[in-house]
Amino acid sequence: QAAAMQGALLRAVQAHFPQGRLRKHLKQNKSLRAMQQQRERRQSDRKNLREALLKAIPAEMKDLYPLARGMHRKFVLHLGPTNSGKTWESIQRLLTASRGIYLGPLRLLAFEQFEGMNLADVPCSLVTGEERILVPGSRIQSSTIEMADLEKEYDIAVIDECQMISDRDRGGAWSAAVLGLCAEEIHLCASPDAEGLLTAMILDCGDEMTVVRHERMAPLTVEEGGFRFPESVRKGDALIVFSKARVHALAAELKQLGYRVSLIYGALPPDVRRNQAERFRQGETDVVVSTDAIAMGMNLPIARVVFMESEKFDGDITRQLTDAEIKQIAGRAGRYGQFETGYVNAYGFRGTVERALRRPLPLLTEAMIRFPESLLGLPLSLTETLNQWISMKDTSYYSKASTMRMMSLAARMETRGTDKRLLYEFLCIPFDEEEPDLLTDWKDMYHAEASGRHFDVEGILPSLMDPESCTVAMLDRLEANYRRCDLCYNYARRFLEEPEALLRTIQQRKDLISAGIIHVLSTQKLPGRKCRQCGKRLPWNWPYSICDHCYQGSGAAVWHRGRRP
Repeated sequence: QAAAMQGALLRAVQAHFPQGRLRKHLKQNKSLRAMQQQRERRQSDRKNLREALLKAIPAEMKDLYPLARGMHRKFVLHLGPTNSGKTWESIQRLLTASRGIYLGPLRLLAFEQFEGMNLADVPCSLVTGEERILVPGSRIQSSTIEMADLEKEYDIAVIDECQMISDRDRGGAWSAAVLGLCAEEIHLCASPDAEGLLTAMILDCGDEMTVVRHERMAPLTVEEGGFRFPESVRKGDALIVFSKARVHALAAELKQLGYRVSLIYGALPPDVRRNQAERFRQGETDVVVSTDAIAMGMNLPIARVVFMESEKFDGDITRQLTDAEIKQIAGRAGRYGQFETGYVNAYGFRGTVERALRRPLPLLTEAMIRFPESLLGLPLSLTETLNQWISMKDTSYYSKASTMRMMSLAARMETRGTDKRLLYEFLCIPFDEEEPDLLTDWKDMYHAEASGRHFDVEGILPSLMDPESCTVAMLDRLEANYRRCDLCYNYARRFLEEPEALLRTIQQRKDLISAGIIHVLSTQKLPGRKCRQCGKRLPWNWPYSICDHCYQGSGAAVWHRGRRP
């Protein structure tokens, strides 16, 4: 019935308003004409924006770097597993450079090359985001990959750990260096799974390439028998867990058993990690307890790597280790000239590790491209510009690096009239935005610059302290203070006109904090895991916060019908 009424109404309207009359009335309607004009303007704006995007982004990603395209570069691609000497061979060539640069993934690696070259009487400067040591007369610079200067010319360059070119968060820095570094001779060090991808990029640039293949100098063997804790622990072991809390708990248990222990994890300042590594290298400690921070570039005399856990939290989820991660970490075992064979084992999942080491890695198929600064010239806010970049289709074997962090921070900070170039420069400062104090400091620094004044860095620097007064209860705060100093260093270096005196002050604080952490780790008893109710010592890998006895006595066991939480 309703449908019949609607049909009758439609026929009556059509009879009263023929199509010609209806069009005439619509054309005379001012509101409708305004809506049509607005729609046409939006379509025109979208078309113009699309054309501007295509103009800002060349059809070929290699053309983002015109200076390098004006050169004919010679690449030497060093391929091999860990401990195969590929970086060492590249560095020997770099030592002959008159204008050279080393680029690696970690400050620790950059410092290791800086130190080694200066000890070899080759003047070398260190330039990272959080540290700058300029050596008079230096002809080589050692840096983290993000600090690559793509406008400066070099005769020889070394880019380390190039398989990270596919890393969703940081891979864009490797792509930029491979495509854009202005060096006559470039040595790329990578695992074999990166060969096809790197070869395609180099040849697409029209550059020359030679491949050098490296084999492990000390073979890697998975032990026959399983690993038991603590009975199987022996001198020269590196025991691998995947959180700072587990490192502390396992190290505390080993110290209780009489072992001398070095600790290595990501939250430790680089010079503390160097200290811990050197103590193990010199035989002052028996074993290393480490996270996967040990996986890259830490050349230690490790006889055996033992995986104590099979899962890690990657920032989003807790997941199983990948084959690539197992290979990278296991490869730390064995040291040419010291251990003829490197051994690998695992606590309860030896078979998983053995299968991972046996399987070939899948070939890398995509290189990350970071957000191009050329897009900042578009007539859009930074947030809108990032959205437009994300919406563009990937081309060939290039994919867009993750912009989630940038998008999140930009959305929090951007308002009408924001200077997007200033905000973008702040987004490029590395810090952990999940740490509330650091986020507050970063926001205050940005607002100060946005209002035309400089932030008072000295007002938030940690106070001077005696390293020997530091206690284990202060460890978390010391590490947090070091991260705050890193943020201050980055801000001062980027935004202050003459920051040298302040940078020296910040470095002094960092040195004192590192000395305090070293004092704690070297002289004090680490807190093991304890039951939060009775205080009884818990095993390092106990999954609960209370012991079985307290759990049974709490009545929870009855409530859950005998099931453990």
